[in-house]
Amino acid sequence: MQATILSGIVALVAAIAVTTSHNLDRLGIQNGFDFLFQPAGFDLGTTLLPFTSTSPVYMALFAGIANTLVLTILAIILSTLIALVVAFLCMSSDRLLNGIGWGYVEIFRNIPALLQIFVWYFVVLRALPAATDSLAIGDWLAINNRGIFLPAPHIADGASALWEALGLVAAIGLGALALRRPGSKAVIAALAVLGFGVWAVRWVVVEAPVLGRFGYESGWELSPELCALVLGLAVYNASYIAEIIRSGIGAVPKGQWEAARALGFSPAQTMMKIIFPQALRVILPPMSSAYLNVLKASSLGAAVAYPEIVSVMVGTTNNIVGRPIEIMGLTLVTYLTISLAVAFLMHRIDRRVGRSPGL
Repeated sequence: MQATILSGIVALVAAIAVTTSHNLDRLGIQNGFDFLFQPAGFDLGTTLLPFTSTSPVYMALFAGIANTLVLTILAIILSTLIALVVAFLCMSSDRLLNGIGWGYVEIFRNIPALLQIFVWYFVVLRALPAATDSLAIGDWLAINNRGIFLPAPHIADGASALWEALGLVAAIGLGALALRRPGSKAVIAALAVLGFGVWAVRWVVVEAPVLGRFGYESGWELSPELCALVLGLAVYNASYIAEIIRSGIGAVPKGQWEAARALGFSPAQTMMKIIFPQALRVILPPMSSAYLNVLKASSLGAAVAYPEIVSVMVGTTNNIVGRPIEIMGLTLVTYLTISLAVAFLMHRIDRRVGRSPGL
């Protein structure tokens, strides 16, 4: 029965694709995915992957995916850190701290995410000083209205590709061995770090950002668009994640707190060793949905011209090649694939936490 249903779905999708292609041919409208191999003819600005106007269109798709993943990962990490602090504030017995936590939740979850992104982009980041008056932390960090500039490592001139490969393989191999032999984890992990450190010192050079004629030059640059999106999405979604964490901790029976207090555990030890591990069982399932919402909300990057998937494909690429159906289909499949991968990863983590001994 399952095979029959699956075959029917595949046949329906195939029939829709064939019918759509036939109707487009009848109307004289070009169709197909041959445009993916044509020169793009446009530039994307700051991208994680190398991309120029002469690169094929499929490289624009990959660059958009890479930018989307960077935005999503940074927003998830920052929102989780903020949510942890806010959740503990909401559970605090101090009225002031408790009020700050609940005030954060009620204010930021009731303001649309797009509006918060606009505030960060057009109000906060635009108020930063110009490049010549940057907020600098030593010679390694510069912050101005053009972004955040970080030191960038790169392979030194004359480095041997063979030695580079051997150093990486040795470090990765020792790290994997540490996971397979629990008794020697500390020693093997230390050797892995030491081996990678020796390799890095020998072949990797770290260059600080340098102020040139047209601003700072750095291999690692966080553009204002990326900063605004990360801050906006993190602050907005942290209000929901904080409630998930707070409710998960509140679901642990009070007897666990009392038993830990009777055994002489401090409040911090009780939270980290007894309460929070049990709360993870309740926290992780809704946390998956929250993280997926962050991924899907990354499409708001089109509002501030950040080159994520929707902006690159549905906006720029479609305006040039004029293939809306194919581009929409590629965009849908891309988001679906990434979302399923995130859901699968969170499901595996959830199952592993649920089977952990002592929980």
